[in-house]
Amino acid sequence: MTVQPALHRQHCSVAAPTQLWLDADGRLAGAAGSSGSAVSSGSAAAGGGWFTGLLHGDTRMLCRAEVRVNGMEPEPATVEAETGGVLRVRGLVRGIPGPTEDPAVELVQTWTVTPGVVRHSLHLATSLESLEVEIEVRLAADFTDMAAIRLSRFRDPAEPFAADDSTLRWRDGGRTLTVAAPGSVAAGERLVWRGTAGRGRPFDAEWQAVLADSDDAVVAAPPAASRSVRAQPSGALGQLLDNSLDELAGLRLATRRVPDAPFLAAGAPWYFTLFGRDSLWAARMLLPLDAGLAAGTLRTLAAFQGTGSDPAAAEEPGKILHELRAKELVLESQGLRLPPVYYGAVDSTPLWLCLLAELGQSGLDDAAVRSLLPNAVRAADWLLAAGGAPGSPNSGFLSYQDATGHGLSNQGWKDSGDAMQFRDGRQADGPIALSEVQGYAYQAAVHTADLFDAYGEPGSQALRDFAEALQQNFRARFWVEDDGGAFPAMALDGHGDPLDIPGSNMGHLLGTGILDASEARLVADRLLGPDLFSGYGVHTMSRRAAGFWPFSYHCGSVWSHDTAIAARGLLAEGFLAEARTIAEGLLAASGAFGHRLPELFAGIPAGEAGHAVPYPASCHPQAWSSASAVVIAQAMGVRF
Repeated sequence: MTVQPALHRQHCSVAAPTQLWLDADGRLAGAAGSSGSAVSSGSAAAGGGWFTGLLHGDTRMLCRAEVRVNGMEPEPATVEAETGGVLRVRGLVRGIPGPTEDPAVELVQTWTVTPGVVRHSLHLATSLESLEVEIEVRLAADFTDMAAIRLSRFRDPAEPFAADDSTLRWRDGGRTLTVAAPGSVAAGERLVWRGTAGRGRPFDAEWQAVLADSDDAVVAAPPAASRSVRAQPSGALGQLLDNSLDELAGLRLATRRVPDAPFLAAGAPWYFTLFGRDSLWAARMLLPLDAGLAAGTLRTLAAFQGTGSDPAAAEEPGKILHELRAKELVLESQGLRLPPVYYGAVDSTPLWLCLLAELGQSGLDDAAVRSLLPNAVRAADWLLAAGGAPGSPNSGFLSYQDATGHGLSNQGWKDSGDAMQFRDGRQADGPIALSEVQGYAYQAAVHTADLFDAYGEPGSQALRDFAEALQQNFRARFWVEDDGGAFPAMALDGHGDPLDIPGSNMGHLLGTGILDASEARLVADRLLGPDLFSGYGVHTMSRRAAGFWPFSYHCGSVWSHDTAIAARGLLAEGFLAEARTIAEGLLAASGAFGHRLPELFAGIPAGEAGHAVPYPASCHPQAWSSASAVVIAQAMGVRF
């Protein structure tokens, strides 16, 4: 099994569908194995290495842009992120002597990322009276697919198909990269500027890259409407909120099919496209600030709503998709081969209905809600039919099982192969019925019934009957007990047996209505207990489980959005103090990541570490993690 490249020390700037990734020192220099040795092409690097590059869609186009001043590499000093897709790299050229022992030459590189265009400006300042300057940038392009990068497998650099003294052009199928540096392109895919600098007389140079992919399924979204916060928080919370909203602006995408409907890419670098579950949850959290994003997300997913039955794609009539890509996704290390439009998610459809109902309840976009009612009818029909065959162990519950052998074996948000375990570490067999999905389904049925009544749409009674039966069956089948008391199991396995270890899934049940007041109290207490609450967030799985490991993707780590959903549910149930405790834990964790929230971090308790410990392969920014800042602020009393 190949370990994914580490990301936690990388610097990135995103303006969907374009990404810039620099290494820990601010260099764009290819990739490296775990030893740090450079790897730019060929076979797999040692697991746990890093990568850099300019990416567009699902492809790294530019893999190297190495900077030299008078033949010397600047020594990195700082890398600073600014709003609007800017990374500023400050370095010193120590090999050029000055009149004292102090370094005499500073180079500041400013990368500015916008959709499809990346500018790189270089500003050289010196304390010397006069200095003859040569700045050189050595370039390489390799057009490596994202799936190959995840395995640390990189293509050999490609030759430009066209070049002159101002422009270099590369092409790979429908993907193109154009580097423009008027009058500065030299042989060997180099950019060279020469001139004179002196004290008070800096030397400046700039080039830009234009990236395009005519075959990609996604495009840049229209600009976002301005957001307002009624009472702007200060301090760490204000920093987290500002950083998160800036990150979210860089994740806005649209599809070629519905180019005027924005949604949020799930996350960088691997999930820079439409994911039903991720995009829906992010839009739900952000609804108080951006109703247009909610409407765009709903419209986009409705455009790809299932119309037929296709087991290879897990498509069913009325079902909402899981992910969208331009071509088949192949991840050899995980045994996955997913078609470009893949529906392998059991929760996207009820979450779509929940967001539509919440948009309707808000009264912020009546026209969008009305236009989507036909899609809601089809999604509701899927929901009513998804309860499993009568007589099966999990009849009456939404469940899943991959029918292909190369799709996702787990189709809830914890979708890694080992995510569903019993206390003793045994893996659960399918079909699996997840607890949180039953909560989503209950909420979707009740709120969609209300929506149908409000808009004069028939079918509400069938949804209410479904919800009532689901609630009764859930209470009878999902609740289990250990020495800490009663709690809802993470799931039922294919034999109908409940997974007998507490997990964070139970936090998603809060606020859905499937729990009564006493049950919600039990869940709140368990979430804040020592086996689930780390002090920084909620463990995905209890520390008492045999399979617990703090660096496991889904079996012991802490996910930012998962913890925020628990806080959101606690608020909805009226547990204000508990919600604030969890929110304060996430806020404290964000301090370890530059007042930002990554996809996940290691499940090391606060009592064992003075700051949150990174999960090295964690994506950042991640849409639902960044959107979690809004929930944190709400739990701490901020009104939007």
